[in-house]
Amino acid sequence: MHNGQNLIFKNLLLLLLIVIPLFSLGISNHGLWSADEPRVAEIGREMAITGNWAVPMLNEKPFLEQPPLYYASLALAFKAFGVSDTVARIPSAVFALAGVLAVFFVANLLFGPRIALFSGFILATTGEYFRVAHWVIVDGALACFVLWAMYFFLRGYLANDDRKKLLHYSMFYLFCTFAFYVKGFIGIILPGLAVFVFLAFEKNLRELIRMRFWLGFLIFIAATLPWFIALWQQGGAEHLKVFFLHNHLQRFLPAGMAGKISGASSGHHNPFYYYLKEFPVGFLPWSILLVPSLYFAFSKTGLSHEPSGKGRLFAKCWFFTGIIFLSLASTKRTLYLMPIFAPVSMLTAYFIDYTIACAERPKFLKVTTAIFTRFLDVLLLVIGVGLVPVYLYCRTRYLPDASSGLFATIIVTSLVVTILSCFALKHGIRNITLKYWSLTTVNICFIFAFMLVALFPILDRHKTFVPFCRGIARTVPADTALYAYKPDETLRGAVPFYTGRFLVETEDGGKNLCAAGSPCYVIIRDRRGVLENELFSGDSRLQVVSKQVMGTDRALVLFSNRPAPKKTAVDDAIGKIEKKTGTKGRDGKDAGGL
Repeated sequence: MHNGQNLIFKNLLLLLLIVIPLFSLGISNHGLWSADEPRVAEIGREMAITGNWAVPMLNEKPFLEQPPLYYASLALAFKAFGVSDTVARIPSAVFALAGVLAVFFVANLLFGPRIALFSGFILATTGEYFRVAHWVIVDGALACFVLWAMYFFLRGYLANDDRKKLLHYSMFYLFCTFAFYVKGFIGIILPGLAVFVFLAFEKNLRELIRMRFWLGFLIFIAATLPWFIALWQQGGAEHLKVFFLHNHLQRFLPAGMAGKISGASSGHHNPFYYYLKEFPVGFLPWSILLVPSLYFAFSKTGLSHEPSGKGRLFAKCWFFTGIIFLSLASTKRTLYLMPIFAPVSMLTAYFIDYTIACAERPKFLKVTTAIFTRFLDVLLLVIGVGLVPVYLYCRTRYLPDASSGLFATIIVTSLVVTILSCFALKHGIRNITLKYWSLTTVNICFIFAFMLVALFPILDRHKTFVPFCRGIARTVPADTALYAYKPDETLRGAVPFYTGRFLVETEDGGKNLCAAGSPCYVIIRDRRGVLENELFSGDSRLQVVSKQVMGTDRALVLFSNRPAPKKTAVDDAIGKIEKKTGTKGRDGKDAGGL
């Protein structure tokens, strides 16, 4: 028993030593990127400023797509450390780390400490989970609370003592309620469905009685009723209607039915089969092993690796109920899969552990293992070999001012990835061993670290709002209104966050907007020049003051009915620095921080 506890502790410590640096890198070397980050960060900033913890606000208007828990975590971070895009990413990194810890403890209960280590690492380095860990978005917090809810359900289900069952099931209900406070009823439905289907397959529906649903209902009501009352007090029935009807029912119904409900529109409508193609993309690079992992999950092989005898069944019920339910909803995005990456991570880890422990495997499993692991090896090798030529090609076209330090970083990364891939390939050809998987995981970590350190600042040049917002701060007088023509949520978030100035939203064209003759400033986030053409139609006196191209078809534009100020030598120097360094030296406080 003592040795078992030591092994759990050592594996947990090793997982933390790997994951904490991966989730810490890259949170401070780029600005807020559209479309979600500016909106979410600004809601957190406004919550910190106003002290209104009940109703999230965006540009001083209620924003009720989600409950306030994640925004409250942002607000607390801003109050503690000041307002900046770096601080805005801290809660996401913390929630992501907590989710990795949860899947470690779940996998340890079901499969043991070594598979727990593999499970945590796979989840942390799954493409979409890794991205959200560095992204200002609510879905990481949702996944975190769902994972911990599932952990406490398992503790209660496997407990023999009634008091322990009561305690752990109470914690299950509490964490489901936390998940609700992040993203609404989906935080209750996903774990609830998985638990019900698991108990049905276990032929143990009587456990539902022992779970005391009445207790879960009381915990939920006691925790959420104050918030519902606050919504009613601040916005009456309209706030409740927007939250329950438009942002829950409307988002689940098919697009045609949802469109008949008046109110806020719900985008991201996609067909039923959407996740069949998006799940493998979001689960990269581990989705390469999905076929042998799922085959192994449904086989009778490897039962000796499953101490509880329930691990694979629990993971399969969790995954398949989740993906079927999410596929039924009309609104779909890859990041909505966050709560169900964990069970597939455990099944993949279970498969990997079996390949390490058992040299003799059934023929079909042996062949599929060889095919898909070789594919993973070759993919990593291609990345290593191709880094330098791809960089040289891109430098001539897109990065003429790239530093020599970047080129040196790419050369080192290319050499390391190539060498590790070759050694892993050699061990893989001989046999699938612990050394093979160790080399492969180190290689994946190195590639992710390279992306965070080297690629994010390059992408930031094309995605950041910082130079444009600094231009607004230098150009628009503090006592002059700043109009936004038909602003989207991204613009309504980015400009207030970086300038500290709220926007006057308008749909009036330039002629009506600036008819009074007083100084007038208007900003747009344009796509293919559509809004700019609208503004200039009909004898508008607006002139372009500054323009920043973002990506291939979007632009940020500042207009004024006053001539553009002449650039001074200082302005030119600042412009060159911003162009060269991207967003380095950002400071949220000089952009309207607390």
